Amino acid sequence: MILDGHPTRILNLEDSDLDAALIEEHLRLAGIRFAIDRVWDREHFLAALKEGTYDLILADYRLPSFDGLAALELARLHAPKLPFIFVSATLGEEIAIEALKQGATDYVIKSRLGRLGACVARALRESEDRLARGVAEDESAQTRKRLSAALTVAKIGTFEWNLQDDTVLLDPRSMEILGLDGPVLRTVEELKTIIRPEDAPRARDAARSARAARTRYEVEFRIEHQRGLTRDIALVCDWFGAPGTAEERGIGVLQDITDRKAAELKQALVVRELHHRVKNSLSTVQSVINFTLKTSPDMRSFGDGISARIASLARSHALLTNDQWQGVLLREVFTSELAPYDDGSRVTMDGPSIYLPSDLAVSFAMAVHELATNAAKHGALSVRHGKVDIRWSIEREEDGDMLSIVWAESNGPPILSAPTRKGFGSTLLERLLAMQVGGSVTSELPRDGAKVVIRAPLAAAGAATPSPMGDAQTEAAG
Repeated sequence: MILDGHPTRILNLEDSDLDAALIEEHLRLAGIRFAIDRVWDREHFLAALKEGTYDLILADYRLPSFDGLAALELARLHAPKLPFIFVSATLGEEIAIEALKQGATDYVIKSRLGRLGACVARALRESEDRLARGVAEDESAQTRKRLSAALTVAKIGTFEWNLQDDTVLLDPRSMEILGLDGPVLRTVEELKTIIRPEDAPRARDAARSARAARTRYEVEFRIEHQRGLTRDIALVCDWFGAPGTAEERGIGVLQDITDRKAAELKQALVVRELHHRVKNSLSTVQSVINFTLKTSPDMRSFGDGISARIASLARSHALLTNDQWQGVLLREVFTSELAPYDDGSRVTMDGPSIYLPSDLAVSFAMAVHELATNAAKHGALSVRHGKVDIRWSIEREEDGDMLSIVWAESNGPPILSAPTRKGFGSTLLERLLAMQVGGSVTSELPRDGAKVVIRAPLAAAGAATPSPMGDAQTEAAG
């Protein structure tokens, strides 16, 4: 084409050889590089329109079996974007005006072919301008479409704030976010009424400050949604137009950040809880190390003891992690610690579903580990026919429900005398469980095996029954 250096492809509807030659000569004189196809009837003109790729159409108005207006109609149907110029000797003013109304680009009288080159060049430039505008408009439309899709996915609404009359034009998504129905044009005073009273002054002051300084207005506030819910909203607005003029505007976006705020709160709680858990765990580890060190006759015993106890602590953490540190079933604590010693017949358990909170579960798991270790070293689990029976129940009392746990060993080696010092398990039970839940621990040493009774108020322990894992049921093993 004329603007990109390529030859302009022209379709010429002309029945006169002489006129066709004159047209080509004047185009060359005008400096237009072209490749021209000539036709002279309807059949060939229509075929050329359908098959060829042209930049411009030149057409005589009168032909023996065809006329220019009919050709123009075909061109508008099959190639509506092509410039169409009439070149005729018989084109009167009325016909020319009608042709332009029908969509012709221009017309040239054959007696004035000297203006043909300028007419063609102008038509091509205008055509390319239209094409460029069309491409730009298509790209703009695609950009708007992508932006709209992105805003939809992100659940972001847009608004325009007229600073002269203090009205805000809301898009449909902003209306939905704010829980509004009806008119999309709202006054600032109307919108203030849905902001929580405790947040309104902060939002107002931030807007005034940002507008005065011509800086970005960013604020978060809560609204009373029409569904009776409180929603958290984030607003960002930039200023356009000269201050104090009719063109001054605020253009911004709104986003419902209620879920994000809830996630941030949950994260903060998790961090605090993690800090608490780590602190407690380290304190427990420190206590285990100190007590094991004090009560171990040599470093080998210390190493064996501390390894086993840390492993027990790790098992209790694994149980709690499986339930996101909400707690653990009482039976799972016993099962985890006694699994290495039970062949299916040596350990029996019976009791309802009890869900222990995490703090109690960790301490209790350590105590159970010590009871199991003592039984495996010195008690019923140290001999082939020894057994351990564990039963727990809920006892109704005036002061509230009590959790009662009985650990009873039988068929173990005979106990000839009481131990000279308390073991780690007894100390842990008495100190930690008593301090944490106000419970009590009693121990008996009948000849055929140790018996330990633990009692703790359910409310103080934070335990729950039935378990959230399911309905209350009796749990038994062995």
